[in-house]
Parts: sequence; C-alpha cells; structure tokens
Amino acid sequence: MRFILCIVLMVMISWTHAVSAAMTSTHYEIPFDSLNSGGTDFSSSTNYNMNDTLGEQATGYSTSTNYMMHAGYRQTDEVQTLSFNIGAQENSTKIAYTAFTNTIPQTVTVASTVGYATGSHIEVVENMGLMQKIAVGKISGIAGNIITVDKWDGDNATMSTSPSGGDDFVYRSEGTAVQLGTLIPLVGSTSEAQSEVSTNASGGYTLQVYSDGYLKSGSNHIHNVSDGSVSGDSEEYGASVVGPQAVGVGTDFAVTTTNTLVQTNAGTATNDRIGMNYKIFISAGTFAGNYTQHVTYLLTANF
Repeated sequence: MRFILCIVLMVMISWTHAVSAAMTSTHYEIPFDSLNSGGTDFSSSTNYNMNDTLGEQATGYSTSTNYMMHAGYRQTDEVQTLSFNIGAQENSTKIAYTAFTNTIPQTVTVASTVGYATGSHIEVVENMGLMQKIAVGKISGIAGNIITVDKWDGDNATMSTSPSGGDDFVYRSEGTAVQLGTLIPLVGSTSEAQSEVSTNASGGYTLQVYSDGYLKSGSNHIHNVSDGSVSGDSEEYGASVVGPQAVGVGTDFAVTTTNTLVQTNAGTATNDRIGMNYKIFISAGTFAGNYTQHVTYLLTANF
C-alpha cells in the first residue's frame, strides 16, 4: 500500500485596532492633541536625528474595556509593524548531526552544510518519531560543518549535546507544504513547520490554525486524535507545539475546521518562534491513497 500525505500551509493576517477618538471637522482632523512647553520638531547632527517635545503630561498608553488612548504629540510618529514567517520541513535537506549546543553561541554540528545558508530557518530533531524532540532557529552563520543560530526555541533545554540514537537529523524549514511522505502501517511519522512573529503591537498577538476538514483522500480520511496523544495505538492524526510562546505544550490536538490557538504573546514581540509538529499513525486497515489537507494560519495583532 502507498500512503502519500501532504499538508498545504496557508496564511491569513489581520490587524485589530482598539476604538480611538479624534477631533474632526469638514476639512481637518486632529488625531491626537497635546499641550507642550517647548521642543524642536526635528533636530540633527552628524550621527543622530532627534524629534523632541518638552512639557507633556501623562503620555503613553491608556486602556479601558472599549477604548485605547495613545496620549502625546509623538504618538503619531509610531509606525505599526507586524511580520510573519512560516516554513515547513524540507525532507530533501535531511542531514545527520553529531553535536548540539544550547549555550551561547548556540550551534549544531552537521555532516554537511550543503543546501544551508545564512538567513534560513532550520530545525533539529532528536530521536525522530512520535515522541521526538525538536528545536527551531534561524541560521546566523556557518563555519565548516558548524551552523550557528540566533537562538533555539522548542525542546532545546532538554536535548542531548551528543545524540547517540542514530535517528537525529537537521532540516531546513523553508517549505510551503508539510510532507509526511509514504507511510508504513503501524509505524508513526512526523513532519514539522515553524512560525515566527514580530510586532510592536502593544496588545500583542494571537496565532490560530484551522483546516478545510479531515486529512483525506477522496471519501476516505484519517481519524483525528481525540485523547490528546498520537501514540501509535490506533489510526490517528494530529499536531503538537513547542516553544516559549506555544499554547498547549505537551498535548496533541486535532487540526480541524475549528480555530485552535497555538501561539500568543501579550506584548511586543521580536522573532517569537514555535515549532508545530504534525504526527500520524496508520493501521493495516487504513485505505491507500494520496491524502491532503489545507491548513490556514491566522495571525491577529492588537494595536
């Protein structure tokens, strides 16, 4: 039997703004007002630029149930930013590794760096399988066979410095589809995607996932995990997340048409990353076919 599975990743981004008040007339609008005692709108020197205001009172952010206020003349200078990156494990870049370092500089030593480059996202998988550990990062440098990342997120704190199981690998994570490959009945399979969020939104962000339905081939589908663990005791499919901003770590959840919160931060964020580990186990009675599912990542920032 051949079971070829592919999960296509899609992204939606939304911006949430709190209700704000402004003064307006037919021809003019004052979005923010402020009374000041002095300052220079623009000052500069050879190496610096400065926009300064003197004498303001009670500046900054204020909130209530229904309103948010950015008080102060310079609040209008703020540029709202939101960036998002998602990348799936690329099986063609699979390479064994021999050393993993969680202390600065954070590195992984691989058999070959062919196919890897500075700026690419990568994942490290220890003890590949349904109970595997993963660490995700972004390459900041390569020297010989040593890859340095900006930081590790995920299971990095509990991963071995010298893997010894023979089932430990590194992958580039820049793909657009999760490839679970050709499956063997009674043998679990996994594949990972990692997300990265940066924003200056004062209220932070939420990241949710949902799908177009079952992982299916024609009229046949794989059963969703229902007991919190894809453990290899019956046909089931689900996912888990790891990382400081991950929600529900340690539990396998079903990827359904209902939104599931997987990542969040209550404040501003710089390169917040999580790994989302897709897991599947099929039985001898699972119908052969090419199974697919479309998964959407919905990112909402609260400015």
